[in-house]
Amino acid sequence: MPQLLRRLAAPEHLYLAALGLTGLAAVTSVTLPAAERGELAANMVSATLGAAIGGLSLDTFLLSRPAGWVFSRGRTWVLAILGISVLLSGVAAALLTAVAGVGSHLVGVGSAAGLTVFNTVSSIALRQKSFRLVYAIRAASGAVLVGGYVALYAAGRLDGGLWSLTWFGVQWLSALVVCGLVLGMVRRFGSAPAPTATGSDYRADALAVGNLHVGIFAQMMTLRFNQILVARFVGAGALGVYALAVAALEFAQAGAVVRAQRILADRDGADGPDPTKAVVKAALPVALAAVVGLAVLGFLQPEYRHAWVLGLLLLPGSLATAAGKSWSALLLKRRGEKATTVVALFTVAVAIPAYFGIIPWAGVVGAAIASSLAYAVHAFASRASLRRAQPPNHGTV
Repeated sequence: MPQLLRRLAAPEHLYLAALGLTGLAAVTSVTLPAAERGELAANMVSATLGAAIGGLSLDTFLLSRPAGWVFSRGRTWVLAILGISVLLSGVAAALLTAVAGVGSHLVGVGSAAGLTVFNTVSSIALRQKSFRLVYAIRAASGAVLVGGYVALYAAGRLDGGLWSLTWFGVQWLSALVVCGLVLGMVRRFGSAPAPTATGSDYRADALAVGNLHVGIFAQMMTLRFNQILVARFVGAGALGVYALAVAALEFAQAGAVVRAQRILADRDGADGPDPTKAVVKAALPVALAAVVGLAVLGFLQPEYRHAWVLGLLLLPGSLATAAGKSWSALLLKRRGEKATTVVALFTVAVAIPAYFGIIPWAGVVGAAIASSLAYAVHAFASRASLRRAQPPNHGTV
């Protein structure tokens, strides 16, 4: 029996459970009128994109550092870069909320800060291979969110702003819990040794963060900025339907996210076989099931009857994203930050003009088509860069 429980609690299963509960929260939010759900979606995308832009990609940066990096830099340095990233995340979320023209600055800014804390501190736990604990916290926070939404629905409070505040509270709850987890880990280590890094090491860190973040910033703009433009040019109601389709198709990427984090956390490099084919095979049935689920929801809630069409248009891009996450993680480990940055900048140079050119006149259908195109460009550019014969880069700092 313990072995069975251990298998059920495998990191991949816990991450899928977390994603499933997040998806259940998205399904529950379908009880909102489309315009109210659009307000909720606008707050969520402003916060998540704000955290991605202002968070300086510290979660990925910390995961990719060699063993002993945290102790060599010292607690003050780690806390300083976390504080800066929280501040920048709030500023980015405020700007995105203004561009979208929909949503609350309070929710966007506050949630972006909470997400940045959770993502950054979680990466420290993941460095210690605490995948189960981190993903269990994510799953538990998803369950709390679903419970909050159900309670609001039962009380007849179908207000997108109120549901957004509930989402905001859950982000900070999960952030505080993971902070407690990491503080417990620090105490078990005992007193930390004195930092051994030199000034040149800290400058190298800043340069590496910049090189890495430029690429991930470009990647996240490719993934999320289309929703900001849908809110701006098409309106909250259309965003409510489109964001539902996007959330449904993200189920297919669960295995790829876990695999990418494992690749980054592997201190011995990434010289093993490429896992991408298996990741895409696992993603396909989940993506198809998501489209079917959207069709069922559309039958039950006529306001969302076109969501399955958007899901079908997003399906190729979802599979490309699943592949791209693995290839991008391998590329980062083997060739360093510069290679992933070049790929991401190339992709965003295709994506942003496509979004601005298509979304204002083709609406959510154009957003789905342009997104799938952009995701495919990123995946195949990552693969092409990965195939270049260069020795693995283990010494990046």
